[in-house]
Amino acid sequence: MPDPPVPAPADRYADAVRARRAELRGARALLLGGHRAELRSGLAAGRLTASAELAASLAALDRELRHHTDRADRVGRAALPDRATAAVDRLAVGTGERWAAAVLPAVRRVAGVRRLPVPWLVPTGGDPLAAMLSRPPEVPLPPPDPPPGAVRALLTGATEGTWRLALLPAAVLPAVGLPALGGRSVLPLAVGLGLALLVGAVRARRVAADRARLRRWGADVVAAVRGALETELARRLIELERLVGAELDDAVTRRRDAVDGELRALAAGSAGAR
Repeated sequence: MPDPPVPAPADRYADAVRARRAELRGARALLLGGHRAELRSGLAAGRLTASAELAASLAALDRELRHHTDRADRVGRAALPDRATAAVDRLAVGTGERWAAAVLPAVRRVAGVRRLPVPWLVPTGGDPLAAMLSRPPEVPLPPPDPPPGAVRALLTGATEGTWRLALLPAAVLPAVGLPALGGRSVLPLAVGLGLALLVGAVRARRVAADRARLRRWGADVVAAVRGALETELARRLIELERLVGAELDDAVTRRRDAVDGELRALAAGSAGAR
């Protein structure tokens, strides 16, 4: 059985030229200006991811503040502003890192699909875009209102009828077999019980007012963190699009010129071969 014919060298060269020309034309189709729209789309998707992660983090912060407010004693409630500041600082550090993780892959994908060099990886090492996105944002927190004092709690209770507790022993004494107006022997007991009830009521009202104050402040903290971080994320994405868009424009132009030059060289070589 005779061996199959071997293609001529000229035919193999022509096949390689045609394959390379098709590859270059496909690459050139990606270099006609669509990188800007793809970049914006990638940044928008990254922002959605970052916003969803931020919402989950803020929900956890809100639960933590409420839990501490409802269960802490007086010393714990006094320490809540410092603990909340530390928690917000930790959240800001993690948020910056998550921003970089959500946004940068989309940015690199725009360059990678076009076989462009990654311009934001500097030769000396480091990634300035990642550093810009992951830098912990500053989040100013609103100061809490001063805690309610004993006098304020007493006056508030007086307007709401708390003083009636001081008269409760006089109403209870007959139920235990003692006359309500039993003279000097019963008076100290009644006064002591009335004062104890009044002090307890004022203290409970003061604690309740303090917890309500911290709940309001916790809601203000969560709202302030949400507003500050959403604003900072939008600002950083605008700056990132400006920087990356300009560098991608230059890289696309250089890459397209190189592709066009190679296509012209292939066309000239094919014409010379004929």
